[in-house]
Amino acid sequence: MIKIGDYNFLKIDRISDLGYMLIDGSDEYLLHFKEAKCEHQLGDEVKVFIYYDKKERLTATEAEVFSTINMAGFAEVVDVALNAGVFVDINTPKDVFVSKDNLPYDTSLWPQIGDKLFVKLKMKKNQFVAKPLNRFDIIALHKNVNYVEGEKVLSYVIKIADAGISLITNDMMHVFVPRAQYRGKYRIGEELEVTITKKIDEEYYGTLNLHKELLMDTDKELILNYMNSNKGTMPLTAKSSAEDVFRILKMSRKAFKRAYGNLYKEHLIVFDDEKTTLVK
Repeated sequence: MIKIGDYNFLKIDRISDLGYMLIDGSDEYLLHFKEAKCEHQLGDEVKVFIYYDKKERLTATEAEVFSTINMAGFAEVVDVALNAGVFVDINTPKDVFVSKDNLPYDTSLWPQIGDKLFVKLKMKKNQFVAKPLNRFDIIALHKNVNYVEGEKVLSYVIKIADAGISLITNDMMHVFVPRAQYRGKYRIGEELEVTITKKIDEEYYGTLNLHKELLMDTDKELILNYMNSNKGTMPLTAKSSAEDVFRILKMSRKAFKRAYGNLYKEHLIVFDDEKTTLVK
């Protein structure tokens, strides 16, 4: 029984003008010459991936595909169809569609060309679609990889939520980055270097923030830029709530107080009960 969307071992029954005709019972499948790894002879058994071509015909390739019906893998985004989804390359002549139903509602968070998604193939009529794996799917892979605290690991964004960002590493491990441990805005599929901070209940946590001293300089600059753009004032003080700090500066209260205190020690700001003002 042929396995569509997966690897099969088939024999070469005959050779046509286009390529090798592979046989499975009474059914034939074309392995085009350009999809063969090398020259073959009649009767050779070859390992091929069976997929639907652009005309919805079952076709074979000897290429090592990145994702199958039974195996998830990283696939690069090669095209973005606005309001529909994106297309990814699984190393077959035909790219595979990822529906907007599997992407964030906010299209600014969608992957861009060159980003990578961790996907598995699904059959939809006579076509394949790709579905990104979620946190629980990735954890269920049970990869035996151990990271140590402080280790920097290459990863890709799989989910963005209010609580934080979920990542998958090149080793197919899930890493969660809490909201206080990153700055700025990221997108699905974006490549990031995450620093491992701890492991709890077999799940890794990480940070995207720089070293504290470097980060504080960045935070100080961000505060000063905000004040310079708002006539030298800021409706925040050291007593402001975490919600107000994040709403105005997109920064955690802890980081804000660290940078704020240093600006005060350097005599660059003064404050009253309601606001902070630049020293002229």
